[in-house]
Amino acid sequence: MTAYFDDQDLAHFGDLKAHHPELWSVFERYYGAAFQPGLLTKREKVLIGFAVSLSEKCPYCIHSYTSQAQSLGMGMEHLAEAAHAAASLRAGITMAHALVAHNVDKQSGM
Repeated sequence: MTAYFDDQDLAHFGDLKAHHPELWSVFERYYGAAFQPGLLTKREKVLIGFAVSLSEKCPYCIHSYTSQAQSLGMGMEHLAEAAHAAASLRAGITMAHALVAHNVDKQSGM
């Protein structure tokens, strides 16, 4: 059985345009504008993209943002720091969701 995610797929991302060119064009403009330097640098935005891609578990995005980070002079030290920031936030979110159980427990008086 072949892998569900194929590392060759990323090169064909733009092929999705064929299915709805007008919406794809809007997506390209929005995505491109969102990653232009502004108050945040391109470097910062690429690290955000990398961290989100880990959190969302998208192998294509992980590949893309790792490559982009490398092209901006960042190495595994930078990516590892971003990965730990994403992981700690994910852990914090898990603990924050535990408040639901805490509140149910308080309400039931157990």
